[in-house]
Amino acid sequence: RHTMRWTTHTSSSGRPFYYDAETGRSVWERPDDLDAPQPARQSPSLRSCLATDPRVRSLTGAILSRCGLEAVPHVRLAGADEPLCSDGRGGAFCCASNRIYLCSETAWVSCRELAYELSHAYNTCTGVTRCAPGGVIQDGQRCGYLSPPHLACSELRAAYWTGRCADRTGDDLRRCLEYHAEWAVSACFPTDPHAHAHVRWATSKCMPEGRDIDLTRVGNGQADRGSGAKT
Repeated sequence: RHTMRWTTHTSSSGRPFYYDAETGRSVWERPDDLDAPQPARQSPSLRSCLATDPRVRSLTGAILSRCGLEAVPHVRLAGADEPLCSDGRGGAFCCASNRIYLCSETAWVSCRELAYELSHAYNTCTGVTRCAPGGVIQDGQRCGYLSPPHLACSELRAAYWTGRCADRTGDDLRRCLEYHAEWAVSACFPTDPHAHAHVRWATSKCMPEGRDIDLTRVGNGQADRGSGAKT
């Protein structure tokens, strides 16, 4: 049995919540096994994750085949004192600079988070989502950002490909994906009253189709257990 890997965070409203990196689940109530011993870990890199995580390999390969070598994001680790990691998040994709930042001091960051951010890169380079100018400054450049509807779209697809709703089907799968997308929109745009509407739009327009359905072989409930990657 896997040990639950809970970490504590604070929502945009100031309320604490708890995240389980094993399942991608967030809850408001303090879990009983929050203080379970944590195994030692190494910070992920694109090279190490390409060797061990099929989701990272699949998404990187899809970016290469659909968008070209120049579309593969540069990946670097970022400290907790940097703008994109100062709020305890796991990582971020800067669509304007085509860079992925993984927050190395966040305990639950793994290859799964890299796959999640690669999903955003794939959605942007294929034109499914559009990058808006502006955003925070990171490494001397504006990061760019996704508008609430496009963020909902990209988050829904990322949750699907990284297996956050693995082993679910039909309406149960849809509700799970919508939950993750709405949580992300509400966290990034706390004053936007239309988060639910953005997510419903994304559900009608952005669910993976065609070759994208089996892009990682995880989103459709066929979790790859042989890689050692947690889904």
